[in-house]
Amino acid sequence: MTLLEGKVVLVSGVGPGLGTSTVRAVLDAGGRAVLADAVGDRVASIRSELDASGSSTVAVACDIRSVDDCRRAVAAASDTFGRLDGVVHVAAVDNSLGGLDGPALDEWPLVQSVNVEGTLQLTREALPLLTSAGGSVVVIGSVAAVRPRRGSLRLAYGMSKAALGAAVRYLAEELGPDAVRVNNVAPGFKYGPVVQRFFDSEAVRLGTSADEVAATYREELALPDFATDEDVAHTVVFFLSDWSRAITGQTIYVDGGFVMT
Repeated sequence: MTLLEGKVVLVSGVGPGLGTSTVRAVLDAGGRAVLADAVGDRVASIRSELDASGSSTVAVACDIRSVDDCRRAVAAASDTFGRLDGVVHVAAVDNSLGGLDGPALDEWPLVQSVNVEGTLQLTREALPLLTSAGGSVVVIGSVAAVRPRRGSLRLAYGMSKAALGAAVRYLAEELGPDAVRVNNVAPGFKYGPVVQRFFDSEAVRLGTSADEVAATYREELALPDFATDEDVAHTVVFFLSDWSRAITGQTIYVDGGFVMT
C-alpha cells in the first residue's frame, strides 16, 4: 500500500538534507511534490535528481518571506497537479548561536521572519486548496524549543520553534472544522551533513575531535544512535497520510529519546 497515492505535497526548504529526504519519502509513498526553496538553481537541480521524468514533481524558487513567492508555489501545485493535499514546512534559519550575552537577540527578527512568519504565510496561502481537499500541514519543529542544551545555546532558534509549537495547537483548533490537520515533527540531532559540520566546528572550538563531540551528544540519547533525515521524513509521511486522519495539534519528537532523558 502506498500511503500518499494520489496526494500532492508542497515542501518548503528543499535543500540538501531534510528537505530532499522529505521529497524522496513523499515520492516513495506514491505522492507527487512541489519542491520550493529560496535558491532556485539548487531546487531545480534537486528536482532533476529525484524525478528524472519530471512527471511527479515541479520546482519553484520560493522565499517564504515573500507573499508573491508563496502564492507562486501554491499556484504551481494547482496548475501542475490540480490539487494540494499537504504542506511540509522545512524552510528555516538556524545560524544564530548564543543567549542574552551573544548575538541571538539581534538576529531574532531574521529568524522569526523566516521560521515563524514565513511558515504561517505559506500556510495561509495554501489554505484555499487544502480546505477543498481536507489536507495536512506538517511543521518541522525542534527539541530546541523545549530542551536547551548547556554549552550550545540557540536562543533565537529555540524561541522560533517554540512559537511554532504554539501555532500548531492554535491552527489545529482553527482549521479543524475544514478537516485540515496541523502537526509538528520535532527532530533532535539528526545525523547528516549539517550536524557533521556542527561537530567539526565544536571540535575546533573545544580542541578535541569531531568523534568525541558526537560521543558526548550520543550519551544523552535513550537509543544508541542519532536519528537521520530519513527517520524524520518517514514521520512526516505518516502525518501527511490518512493513517493519521484523527491526529491534529500534536508533536512527535524524532530524537532518539533526547527529550525524555
